[in-house]
Amino acid sequence: SVLQQTGIHRQSQGEWGFYPPEPSSRQPSSPTLSQSNLTSVWTAMAEFCLSTTDTPRSLGDLYQTLNAPPYGMKSGTIPVLLAAVLLHYSDEVSVYKEGTFIPVLGPEHFELLVKDPARFAVKHIDVTGVRSQVFRELEAILRGGAGKPRGALGARNATVLSVVKPLIQFVRKLPNFTLKTRRLSEPSRAVLQTLLSTQEPDDLLFHALPQACGLAPIVVSEADDGTTARTYRERLVEALREINGAYDALLSECQDLLYSAFGVHSDRTQLRQDLQLRASRVLGNCVEASLNRFARAAADDAVADRPWLEAVIMVIADKPAESWTDEDVTRFELNLSDLSRRFKNLEALQASVKATSNGGFEARRLTVTRPDGSEINKLVWASDEHQAKVDPSIDEILQRFPDPQLREVLLTRLTERLFDESESEQDNPPEKVTDLNGRRIRPRRARG
Repeated sequence: SVLQQTGIHRQSQGEWGFYPPEPSSRQPSSPTLSQSNLTSVWTAMAEFCLSTTDTPRSLGDLYQTLNAPPYGMKSGTIPVLLAAVLLHYSDEVSVYKEGTFIPVLGPEHFELLVKDPARFAVKHIDVTGVRSQVFRELEAILRGGAGKPRGALGARNATVLSVVKPLIQFVRKLPNFTLKTRRLSEPSRAVLQTLLSTQEPDDLLFHALPQACGLAPIVVSEADDGTTARTYRERLVEALREINGAYDALLSECQDLLYSAFGVHSDRTQLRQDLQLRASRVLGNCVEASLNRFARAAADDAVADRPWLEAVIMVIADKPAESWTDEDVTRFELNLSDLSRRFKNLEALQASVKATSNGGFEARRLTVTRPDGSEINKLVWASDEHQAKVDPSIDEILQRFPDPQLREVLLTRLTERLFDESESEQDNPPEKVTDLNGRRIRPRRARG
């Protein structure tokens, strides 16, 4: 009686939909509402929804208006007609529940609306004039011709949502690094923060995003030849591209750092092949945990290039790159410098052992870094017989110098003497001594 006999729900151009009541000449008699009353009620509901352009207006106010003269409607019929009105104006009227935009109205919303309509509000979104141009420009670039047709079943504000939904989905898929980084340009950061914070679709598209793009809010009555829409689209798309590429730029930067740190001599595209080969050679001899994890990740040939790079980066930083902050980028560089040095030391040691093939000997590679940055590397061989001869003397010396600091000075001075003898032409003493595992031995006194 309310929807079918009044013609509110009918076919138009072969499609079923909800429309204003049919003229009385085409409308069967309704046992519930007279034609004049029904038309006036529909008009009152439509005017209420379409006149709310600034801020959402509570449906509690609409109920009070319809309950009072001259309408005098019972509350039970109002939700039925209201659903039809909202469906008819789905491209122009937004619905909010306690201030939150509802993209799709469902039975659960109407069950609550029947009990407490004051918790819901509506707002008119005007898409005429230059706003329509903005929609066409944005829709073309964001939808790419794909997506559901306007007015798809269940979708409210299909015109607005055809632009808003891809933007919201775009932000939700961004890695945490992109959401946190300060490496974006100011306009791109402004666009990103706007997409994260703004809730109302029309405010997002016509006020907040234009301002983030350095434009004035787009006004309905504004006369424009299309320049505003094109400028808005160009700036927004430029920002979206930078936002979307922030994580890829991070991975590319890390790849360049890996290339430089490990001294890869081939083309940058051969980084993975180079590290895979080198890591497979040392994999069986890595005892230190972090070096072993890196070698395993670098030698992995079962994954695609991007997951491989992300795995290597995660091992070095001890944290997935997707969740990095800008401070983690600096930490990655420091960890990479230390790990690459130890990795290359291990490579050199294994190469020396293989070249000399001294059976029954253990090898250690010592590196001294001088104050000017130059390094001296020495490969030290020790047989069991030699170790047995020097161990008692070492024990005796350590007993004479129980203080840990004196022991460090002793080791430093002894190393300086030995290296100075072998490299007598150099006058600069070492500043840092490291063993095979990268442990640093700090000298207490610098000479020269």
